Amino acid sequence: MLRIMVVESDPSLAQLYREELEEAGFGVVVISDLRRALRSLKGAPAHVLVTNLDLVGGQLEHWMKYLRQVHEGGVVLLGRRSRRSPSIDGLSILEKSSDLSDLLVRLRDMANSAWWCRASGSC
Repeated sequence: MLRIMVVESDPSLAQLYREELEEAGFGVVVISDLRRALRSLKGAPAHVLVTNLDLVGGQLEHWMKYLRQVHEGGVVLLGRRSRRSPSIDGLSILEKSSDLSDLLVRLRDMANSAWWCRASGSC
């Protein structure tokens, strides 16, 4: 089962993500802030981290560099796409919406890639 860590400060949205992702078959942990999420990842890794682009602030490259010290998996940032989204390995930026269909498709793609990688032994 793909383990997803969702970092969302809005309790209503956090609940929506938990319910929808669990219903789709993912293991879900929801944490309300990035610092706690980074500490948690040290002891309980997740396959994918999903968070709000606004929580990361304007220093995406710096934050990703720090995140990669504790998390090797995929990262999905939800928010408005900027015209010049940086090309960072393992990073997807999706529009933030109450319709989670794009997020579910992306997470299923990430799960399939991880399973094929493991099965082929070429990770």
